[in-house]
Amino acid sequence: MPNSLRLNKRDHTPLFRQISDGLRRQIEAGHLKPGDAIPSEREYVEQLGVSRMTVRAALDELVREGLLVRQHGRSTVVAGARINKNALGFMSFTEDMRARGLEASSRLLRREAEMADAAVAAQLGLGVGERVVCIERVRLANAEPMALERCFLPHARFAGLLDEDLTQQSLYEVLERRFGCRPMLAEESIEAILLDTQEARQLGVARNSPALLARRITRDEHGQLIEAVQTLYRADRYRMLFVRRRQGQ
Repeated sequence: MPNSLRLNKRDHTPLFRQISDGLRRQIEAGHLKPGDAIPSEREYVEQLGVSRMTVRAALDELVREGLLVRQHGRSTVVAGARINKNALGFMSFTEDMRARGLEASSRLLRREAEMADAAVAAQLGLGVGERVVCIERVRLANAEPMALERCFLPHARFAGLLDEDLTQQSLYEVLERRFGCRPMLAEESIEAILLDTQEARQLGVARNSPALLARRITRDEHGQLIEAVQTLYRADRYRMLFVRRRQGQ
């Protein structure tokens, strides 16, 4: 481990804060790089002569700050740089990652026709029980899980999606190429949540890790409802960017 941590037990600064400050400095100085695994809690306990509770409090602080990521069933690693999700305009995940020089791909979890429940029907302007195409994917950037996405589209218009390979393709590109449908307007809400066990496993992080839950309804160039999407973004890899202009008096 680069630059082993040292504690001053005569200092009034709490020990957990000395540990978190020391690790933060190592990350900021580049001694610990994105993807590097840090020692286990037990190793820190033995090295520093502190309790496991003290070590855990220090690591919890850095996880909350987005500097560390607890991987499900694996070690704790240094987080990669966060991606700014711009609140103005919208594009597909694939388009967004390409613009950042990252390779986008997906792990398909589910792709099937099902009956719309009351919530999905209302979002798409359909009757309860009408058929929809449901596509559920883990979205990856350079093979790293970034988001968990569940998308619903009207089956009557987009049944052909059931035979499309959506692991390497952008859904929006398929909509334009095959269906002549161009997503143009989106209404989106975003809130902070904690991931449950299954969601965390799909994203490769610990249960109760923070996430951004985005709900979006999308219309085409003719104003027709085409998509209702729920996406969970890893909060350690995403942050929202708002550009606001003050209104005149």
